[in-house]
Amino acid sequence: MNLLLVFLAAFVGSGLKAIGGFGFATLTTPAVAIFWSVPTAIAVISVPTLLTSLLNGWRTRSAAAEGLVPFAPFFLAGLAGLALGLTVLFNADARLMKFFLGAFLIGQVLWQWTHPESAKPPGASPLRGIGMGLLAGVMLGTVGMPSHGIAAYLTGLNLSKTRYLFVLSAAQVILRAAVIASLLAAGTFSRDSLLLIAAVTIPVFSGFFVGTLLFARLPERAFFRAVTAALLAMAVSLVAANWSVLLAS
Repeated sequence: MNLLLVFLAAFVGSGLKAIGGFGFATLTTPAVAIFWSVPTAIAVISVPTLLTSLLNGWRTRSAAAEGLVPFAPFFLAGLAGLALGLTVLFNADARLMKFFLGAFLIGQVLWQWTHPESAKPPGASPLRGIGMGLLAGVMLGTVGMPSHGIAAYLTGLNLSKTRYLFVLSAAQVILRAAVIASLLAAGTFSRDSLLLIAAVTIPVFSGFFVGTLLFARLPERAFFRAVTAALLAMAVSLVAANWSVLLAS
């Protein structure tokens, strides 16, 4: 039964990721963490996340011609945030981190909805890029969910859906490669985690295929509305599922 839950989360999450670039870790990390530790869940989810990010980057590679230089502060801040997050991984309360992430993202989405004119070109606000990069890195290191922060940052910029997904995928590849290397060095990948990675391969790539078909059919305006709505829904679910940590503290 536990594997069935993980498989279902992997299928749906991978489909969402193929459409909007996030959702896989959000659904699958908690499903794995129910039966295994949070560090093990992050290790297990990082490998298929990296692979699907590479696939997303490849199918949107035409956006590479527009350049990644304006996003350099965001990428570098993400690595710094990851280093910070990994140092507190075994001591941080995962529920508190998830609650904070959800509450922050709700604020971000509501701000963007009420201030649509605030969208800026890439590189116009390096301080915001640094702040959101730090958030994404810390959230990857502590709870394995960086893509909400990345998506919230990118939806606040004037990007096409292809460039949005390409940049998001590039950030995911950079951060996930770093976290996999760190977890390998820490000996987090066990025989059981490697078997679980192999087991989720079929639902991951099946869901990704379905999501790819839907991505191609969504117009630009509908695409960003769907991404923002999904981001808000996941943020609300994070707050609702983890608000009890405030009572415990």
